[in-house]
Formats: sequence, structure tokens, C-alpha cells
Amino acid sequence: MFYSILFKTKEQHEQKRCTDEPDCFKDLNLNQIFNQVLKNKKEFKLESLFYTPLQDVEIISYRQEVMHDLENEKLRRIISNFSKNIYNIDKNMIKITEALTSKKSYENNYLTRGMLLNCAEKYCTEINNLVDGLKENKLHSEGLNSFAEYLLDYIESDTFKEFYSHVIRLQNQLSTVEYCMYIKNGTIRVRKYEGEIDYSQKLLKCFEKFRQGEVKDYHKKLDEEPIATHVEAEVLNMVASLYKDIFTDLNIFCEKYMYFIDNTISRFACEIQFYLSWLEYILPLRQVGLPFNYPKLVDNAEHIYVREGFDLALAFITRENTVTNDFILNTPERIMVVTGPNQGGKTTFARAFGQMHWLASLGLCIPGSEATLNIFDNIFTHFAREEDLSSLNGKLQDDLIRLHDLLKKATNRSIIIVNEIFSSTTLSDALVLGQYMMDAISKIGAIAVVVTFLDKLAYHGEETVSMVSIVNESDPTERTYKIIRKPPDGLAYAIHIANKYNLTYEQICRRLKK
Repeated sequence: MFYSILFKTKEQHEQKRCTDEPDCFKDLNLNQIFNQVLKNKKEFKLESLFYTPLQDVEIISYRQEVMHDLENEKLRRIISNFSKNIYNIDKNMIKITEALTSKKSYENNYLTRGMLLNCAEKYCTEINNLVDGLKENKLHSEGLNSFAEYLLDYIESDTFKEFYSHVIRLQNQLSTVEYCMYIKNGTIRVRKYEGEIDYSQKLLKCFEKFRQGEVKDYHKKLDEEPIATHVEAEVLNMVASLYKDIFTDLNIFCEKYMYFIDNTISRFACEIQFYLSWLEYILPLRQVGLPFNYPKLVDNAEHIYVREGFDLALAFITRENTVTNDFILNTPERIMVVTGPNQGGKTTFARAFGQMHWLASLGLCIPGSEATLNIFDNIFTHFAREEDLSSLNGKLQDDLIRLHDLLKKATNRSIIIVNEIFSSTTLSDALVLGQYMMDAISKIGAIAVVVTFLDKLAYHGEETVSMVSIVNESDPTERTYKIIRKPPDGLAYAIHIANKYNLTYEQICRRLKK
């Protein structure tokens, strides 16, 4: 039995989720990414789904299949419209049920009951339209196929058939209601329409001779829901007394179907926005040619890699000028040490590594043309922080405390990303501390990316891979932002940059003499 489009079973769906933004989000710029994704989806309350990485390959594959189906633009449009319309019906029904349980006549009246009937008709229309839409599109995913089967069973059930026929019967009956209203000296009388003259038509005919052609339509659709004042409510009551059978049937309908929206369908309409919001977000990047793929996720992989990966947050700024990078780790390799000149893309590479793993763990398509990634239990990051004056700790001490806490929590299934640590101490001390850090990470067995100015860390052991940020060979001041697998070269190219901006020692001395 279908339960959720995000999880295969009810038990999986009910597992606890993270409601707070994970600690690594700020360092990896995942907060920027998901804030943009969720900007226009606040009403669906999807945050916890993006905050909770999955460790079950079966659920991840389940989600990937659904998202792959939704890449069909026609199908995506059908389901997107259904989701929004069901959400709006659900939202309106909350107000209507509150009004129908109220003792106030301006809330609990026949207008409100009519609104419930209209919502019921829209609901049935949406269900039938979606069933037809799903039949017209070939589905490959287990999730959408299961939901389609659930819908077919639902509309064939006696409960829905009875509900739908009651809606149609009432709408047909109400369309036959016609009445006349007599207003005189502050008194209103209502009686059935008996073929009296329609003065609105006579007025239109009278003024027809003044028409000089078609004019602009100044009608404006009001967004506000209709409300009935006490006078209007009483008029409706008088009309109801004239058509007792019809309005008695309406009362029975409202009592019986005050909560008519199926919970599973309502849940689907909300949860499907998880996929739709992501596909909407990455669409502009796909349009400029940036690749996305559905990675293979494995536990304790002997071989992980990404081809043409990139930093998603940065790509929204650079668009078609985005630089892509590859990486590969083969057993026993577990740690990538990234070195090279400043502003060469090292930190961006580290962020992209973390982003791609997190996105893959959610069952989303990720940056890159092809990938195999590892299942993880958590991502731990150590990026530069502003000094906290209230703690009285120096920067080095703060770095060490944070690193100690990180290593204490990490397991062999964790991902560790360290960016430019120990930059506040001497080179010799930084090297000693760096070696201790590498020993600890290696002992834990976690996958790690270490961005550093300490080239010697790249030679730590067989678990270590050296990645280097390279520059343009003909102009060392120009960064290519490509990170390639090669031994560290120990070059920072600082003198070339200083020369480019006339800041070498000789150039400064020359200017001072003038």
C-alpha cells in the first residue's frame, strides 16, 4: 500500500528528522542553496527533508527514480498543478471547517456550506484530471507507479464514488435554484422565481443604442473569499426555506464530508514539492549547459569519483563560466590534500565535495556528469572563524578545540572537510600539528578533504592523495580554478601577483624614492 512519495514504508516516513540547520551548512554554502530552493515553498514546510541525509541506499534509489520521472516536463507540469491546487483546497478547507463549527451566523451559514461543496467539486476534478494525466505518461519509478495505483483504487472505491455522485447531484440541484427578492422600506421578501421580467436584460437593451463599439474590460477579479453579512445570511436562509429538500441535502453533505480530503493524497501533494523545488532550482543551470547526474551511492566504497563536479552556490553567480573539476579515490586512498596558490579554487573544490555528498544523500541529482559516492553518517567541517573575544582563546587554541571536538565525533563513515587550518602559527608548529591531525583522520578511517598551505601533508601515507590548484602556464597570475591530481609543487606564485600590481620590494622602494 502506497504511503509516501519520499519513503517506501510508513515506518521509514515516521523516523525522526533533523529540524535545525546542520552545522556544516554555513561552511559548505548549503544554507545559500536551500534558502533559494525553499524561498517560494515555505508553506510546504520542507526544511527537515533537506536537513536530514539518508543512509539507506534503498530509499535514496526510490527518490532518484521519482525525480528521474519528473524530468518529463509534461508530467512535471501536471503534477505541479495538482500539488498547488490540492494545497489551496486543503488550506481553504481549514478555514471552512473552522467556520462550520462556529456559533457565529456570519461564519456558519449556507454560503460557507456552498464553499465546502465547491471545494469538494474542485477536489474531485483534480483527482480525475491527475488520473488521466498519469495514464498519458509512462512512469518508471516505483513511487509514482504505486501512487498511480493508489489513485485508481481510490476513485474506484465505493466511498469516493458515493462522495463524487453526491457532489454532482447537489451541484445540479443548486443550479436549478431561482428566486426573486423584493426590497421595500427596509424589508426584504424572498419567493421562488415564476417567470418575472428580467430587468437587467431590459436595461442592457435600453442602453444598447449608446454603444459605440467594443471597449476595454475593466472587470477585476477579487482575491478575497466571499463573506455573508447578517442580511445576506438571512436571505440565504429564506431561499433555503423555499427549497427545503435541496438545502437539507446540502446540510447532510456538509455534516458527512466536513473532512473529505484523503490524507495520503494530501501528503503526496505536499511531499512532491521536495522534487519539484529542486528541479525548478537547477533548471537555469541546465539551460546554460551545466551537467547534473544521479550518482551511485554505496557503503564503504572502494572507488568513489565525480566527473565535472562544481560548487552549486557559486555556479548561480558564474553560470556558463563555471569551472568543473574531477576527483577519484581508490582504496586505500581516503584523504585528499589540496594545495596550490591562493584564490586558486581550493576552498571551492572542498565545498563542492561536501555539497555533492549531501545532495546525493537526499536522493537528488547532483552537479557533475557521472559519480559514485559514499554513504556517510555526518559531514564535519573546520573552516576559519572570527575570534570570539568572550572566550579569551587565541585563534590557534580555538582551532585546536574545534578540531578536537570534530575528531571526537567523527567515525569511519563520516566525511571531514578541513580548510586552511593552523594558519595563525609558525610553519614548523603548523607542520607538527598538521601531522598529528592527519594521523588522527587516518586512524578514524573517514573520507576527508584537507585544504592547506602545508605541502608535506600530501605525503602523509598511502591513504593520502595530492590535489593541486593550477595556474595558466603562460601567465602565472591567472588562475584556471582547475584542481588536478599531481604532487604538490610548492609554488604560491605570490611574486607574480605582486609584480602584476607593482607591489614587489623593488617597485615599492622605487616609488618611495620619488
